[in-house]
Amino acid sequence: MGILAEQLKNQKEAQVPQGIVSITPSDTTKLAKPIRAFMVTAPGDVSLLMNDGSSGIYPGCVAGTQYMGKIVRINATATSATGIKGLL
Repeated sequence: MGILAEQLKNQKEAQVPQGIVSITPSDTTKLAKPIRAFMVTAPGDVSLLMNDGSSGIYPGCVAGTQYMGKIVRINATATSATGIKGLL
């Protein structure tokens, strides 16, 4: 395999989640480590804090859909979705 092909393979593998954790939303406690995406089991809005310090709401999250980002906290306030799973 050539160098470019190897680099592309490694880059693709880096984008694939390596683990999953259950998340309890909190307005003060950050996650043990940032997650690269999240999913919900029951639809609703998800309020979050990103790694760069920005925050916002992902409105109308649908069950089973992956929502990407480098996320450090899922906020309790303004989060109506439940069964939130973080992908590492």
